[in-house]
Amino acid sequence: MPKKLRIAALFAVTLLLLSACVAAPPAAETPSEEASMEEAPADMSGKVVIASGGTIRIGGSFALTGPIPDPGLNIRHGAEIAIDDLNGAGGLEGFMFELVAEDGACDGTQGTNVGNKFAADETIVAVTGGTCSGETFGLVPILQEARIPFVSPSATNPDITSPDCDVCNRVALSDALQGATDADFVMSDLGFTKVAVVHDNSDYGKGLAEIFQSNVTDMGGEVSSFEGVQVGDTDFRAMLARVGADGPQAVFFGGYSTEAGLIAQQMTETPGLEETAFMSVDGAYTQQYLEAAGDAAEGTYVSFVAGADSEEMNADFDAKYVEKYGVSPDDLGPFHSQSYDSVKLIAAAIMAVATVDDSGNLVIDREELISAIRSVDAFEGLTGTIKCDSIGECGAGGVQIFQVAEGAFDQVSGFGME
Repeated sequence: MPKKLRIAALFAVTLLLLSACVAAPPAAETPSEEASMEEAPADMSGKVVIASGGTIRIGGSFALTGPIPDPGLNIRHGAEIAIDDLNGAGGLEGFMFELVAEDGACDGTQGTNVGNKFAADETIVAVTGGTCSGETFGLVPILQEARIPFVSPSATNPDITSPDCDVCNRVALSDALQGATDADFVMSDLGFTKVAVVHDNSDYGKGLAEIFQSNVTDMGGEVSSFEGVQVGDTDFRAMLARVGADGPQAVFFGGYSTEAGLIAQQMTETPGLEETAFMSVDGAYTQQYLEAAGDAAEGTYVSFVAGADSEEMNADFDAKYVEKYGVSPDDLGPFHSQSYDSVKLIAAAIMAVATVDDSGNLVIDREELISAIRSVDAFEGLTGTIKCDSIGECGAGGVQIFQVAEGAFDQVSGFGME
């Protein structure tokens, strides 16, 4: 279990001393010189106040529909188990935690809708999510204005965090690292110098493809073509025919599972690409990809941003997951561990700043919570030792490269193999 932070000292309600003259009576009495003392109400603006018996409500934006519903559900499950563990340990001073789950649908517009729901609900303390980068970009301006901090378990676009957003945090690693690692693997490990790049035009997929392209070029390689498709497309044959005409040694795809699988499958039917290597990214590190690609998945490569997992902690988590949901977390997709850690990180920060007032209410100052998340140092999570930096990068671990062998992902390079 992650090390708990002790709750701060009891909240002291500030008494304002108001000096007021006592009004003179009708008779010729001398006005009293004693000033009356009144207790002014405490300023509760910018604070979440939870009455005794209430719950500490953490919002969650999960891609339950859209292009990756299985990983989205898996991420929700990870958050739910974190809530179970927090409450099983007694919550915080008797206050239990509650997850308020919404469907961000891996979509920017829906992310905005979810953000508006959370911003309108004064009981939402913080948010875990979003799942996808585009969805998270929809959350950012709403939560920033509402002063609600979030920790994303899986939004990897580099621009999710920045010096301009103090509520933005994530435990996933940035695509800047993944794109560079993938380019180095393709050129140094596989020895390819001519690569075609395809993306799905999402904030996540296109952003990662551009990073990969830039790194290949910087390393002296050639990007023979740079093609964009759309999430939801199913026929990529015309695009692949153009790509194949340039004779690349490999095709790199930035995007999600289904499109990645169909591209890998249709490459086997495309003149010039039948034997060409195919590589995709963490959005395709799913059972969904293996099913969409079928036999064509064999020998393909996929990268994933992995944590420095604690074997004992993860075994305990996996057992709880199977007991609760009847399925292994790996069967639904990645980022369940990061999701668990995002909720526990939020809870640790809440424990650091929450106070109990004289009426027994739990009081959480939003600005103090925003700062406390950035101050998390050496938090032990499922993905390793988590330490947040000044712009909200809290991820631990590194990038792993897998090759599909006999219908399963087999790690062949990267983090954890050194």
